[in-house]
Amino acid sequence: MPLLLSIVSSKKRMTKHEFLRLAHLYPVAAAIKSDEDMTFALDSDAHLLFLLKGNAFQLAPFIVRAHEQGKGVVVHVDLVSGVGKDRAGIHYLHQIGVDAIITSRSQLISAARAEGLVTIQRLLLVDDSALETGVRTIARANPDVVEVLPGVIFPSVAPMLQHLLAGPFIAGGFIRTPEDVARIHAAGGILSSSSTYALWRRTPELTRRG
Repeated sequence: MPLLLSIVSSKKRMTKHEFLRLAHLYPVAAAIKSDEDMTFALDSDAHLLFLLKGNAFQLAPFIVRAHEQGKGVVVHVDLVSGVGKDRAGIHYLHQIGVDAIITSRSQLISAARAEGLVTIQRLLLVDDSALETGVRTIARANPDVVEVLPGVIFPSVAPMLQHLLAGPFIAGGFIRTPEDVARIHAAGGILSSSSTYALWRRTPELTRRG
């Protein structure tokens, strides 16, 4: 095993409890889509870093740096290239030190759970039919966390989702202002995922209370 991979894979694995602790420390996760985003995210106040693009085989150095700063690294398996969308791919992510995965695929939730990774399943709400189908799928897969997209609608659908699913819930997509984050938090969302740099820096409006 290469030295870097050995160092990363020896890190203590993140638990659901630790993920929730980091989410509580700062209400926004940095949604990363480029190398520039990676650099900015490492220097940000975000404690959870969501990798939505990139090549899985180039992530290990970034993961080491993130862990050195006490940050958690979450990879969207469906979108990141260079790794199979299967059990072997999940095993590789586990080996390089990824803390959690995001996916829309129930079979990957099962594979990640077997590897001891925190699991986040996406619920894309485009219409009532998608809601019904998605809720059934997520209820069967039983992920650790549910991500609702687009996140800006979470406050309006939160009461229904909280009745249908155990949660906890995070929100992602079109979240651009501190007011968006505050509304999501007030509705019961534990975290907002955003690519807006201004939300990655702590301000009075983004200071988590309680």
